[in-house]
Amino acid sequence: MSPEPAEPVVGGGEVERIRQVYAERDQRPARHPAIVGAYRRINAERLARMEAVLRVAAPPPQGRILDVGCGGGGDIRRWIEAGWAPAAVAGTDLVPARVAAARAVNPDSDIRLGDGASLPFPEAAFEVATAVTVFSSILDPAFRRRLFQEMGRVVRPGGLILVYDFVVAKPTNRTTTGMTLDRLRAMATRAPEHSERLSPLLQLVAAGAFLGPRAADVVARWAPRTHRLSSWSV
Repeated sequence: MSPEPAEPVVGGGEVERIRQVYAERDQRPARHPAIVGAYRRINAERLARMEAVLRVAAPPPQGRILDVGCGGGGDIRRWIEAGWAPAAVAGTDLVPARVAAARAVNPDSDIRLGDGASLPFPEAAFEVATAVTVFSSILDPAFRRRLFQEMGRVVRPGGLILVYDFVVAKPTNRTTTGMTLDRLRAMATRAPEHSERLSPLLQLVAAGAFLGPRAADVVARWAPRTHRLSSWSV
């Protein structure tokens, strides 16, 4: 691995496609308050599971953590609230408006514009790199492999890569693909060392905002596990 990001060799057209998809999503109307509440609950569950995996690998908060595809900086803020120092949490995103938004809410964190084919950080700069519903947005398998390689490049030996993503994408959404175990293996060229299925079920949890916590918990218990949290050591 080189000490600095390599020149992009794949993903040019894919980068532009993804950038356009996310720019269009950002123009959608604001979500209903019940949906916003559902996302908060989903994110809290997801982050708790990610923290649990990290505690087994290396008790946080230690070293530096990178959020690849950080969007508006929500997870950066969550990691800070979980105890990581703001300066120890970094992020990168390919949409300039999202980078600006993330910087606005996390002014003490290092948030950079980057497309994933060449992450804008030096080798072994982090103990942990995360990607949340990022790889499912990449339809080009070569670009997925390149991004995973870049995440490995910027994580120190002995560090960890954490990936949380859809197992099955919505059939009506042609801009995403489900990240099955086979696709994860092909992307990383090896199976994840840790893998668990989770069940966010946005629509049903959102309905729980009207049904009440007890009903929502019952529904969630029987819900299919549509997402996967996976980790690889570097």
